[in-house]
Amino acid sequence: MIRIQLRHLPNVITCIRFILITPILCALLKNHYPLAFYLFLIAGLSDGLDGFLARFFGWTSYLGALLDPIADKLLLMGSFVVLAYLQQVPFWLAAFVVGRDICIMGGALAYRYWAGPLSCRPAWISKLNTFFQLVLVTLLIVKLAFFSLPEPVIPWLTTAVFLTTLLSFIRYAWVWAKQATHYVRIGCTNRRKKEKTGVAIT
Repeated sequence: MIRIQLRHLPNVITCIRFILITPILCALLKNHYPLAFYLFLIAGLSDGLDGFLARFFGWTSYLGALLDPIADKLLLMGSFVVLAYLQQVPFWLAAFVVGRDICIMGGALAYRYWAGPLSCRPAWISKLNTFFQLVLVTLLIVKLAFFSLPEPVIPWLTTAVFLTTLLSFIRYAWVWAKQATHYVRIGCTNRRKKEKTGVAIT
């Protein structure tokens, strides 16, 4: 019985990260920057912990694989929007980051509905993009909460986030287009075979 409960521990930790999103964003909006930093740190540590538990003990699940990246994306998207409101990042960058994630999530759902199963693991450019986003958000919260940063750091990270966001979006679009073309060709081939054999197409 205990083993069954422990298997769900990574999902419980992921749910805690979902719960932390609102307090983190509210703390930023209310200028409680140290609190926002510590909550953001807890969220980041929880992300590493649930991943470690899932891999080390084999406590993986379809639900966990679905919820974990959604929690990360919502936290980063919300942080970019709030930091743009606080004039810490350019509005265009926040809109680009959020728009890219919305397009990817919406595109994945549309692809699954119209084309078929989607096979697309995160590429190195997407992982690098997430890394740069996380570092930028973390350092901006540190800047607000504790001390200023060297001048070139934030502009450099802003450029890195923009470029990796753009490249990762292009990569996703390219892979999905290739897979969609593949499924369309399979569908057309099957249709022609049915027509030649006289099988009714419904």
